[in-house]
Amino acid sequence: MSLPAPVPLRKGKQMIPKDELMFWVKSNVDTDAKIVKIRDAFLWAKGDVERHRLDIFEQYFPEGEGEFCWTNRIGERSFFLHYHKAEKTITDRTLGRYVEDKKGIF
Repeated sequence: MSLPAPVPLRKGKQMIPKDELMFWVKSNVDTDAKIVKIRDAFLWAKGDVERHRLDIFEQYFPEGEGEFCWTNRIGERSFFLHYHKAEKTITDRTLGRYVEDKKGIF
């Protein structure tokens, strides 16, 4: 299965080079699901390191809706990446999913 080409969040923004990003996706992301979009959002740069948010959208069929009712979702396929321009390496700095504590005052 071929993966879609990565797109920037906004036109004119920096992106991780396509060949390096696709190599990272193929080696670190489970590509068994139907991936419909890969979005690279440039956040900020400090020195020689760029920070990016990578969103991978997969096609999802809600249970009981049938094959004609589908939607795209990110789910747990969002990554915070550091791209080192000089070394041309990508480092995953994703911390994990934040789960709000449901304990209230009472």
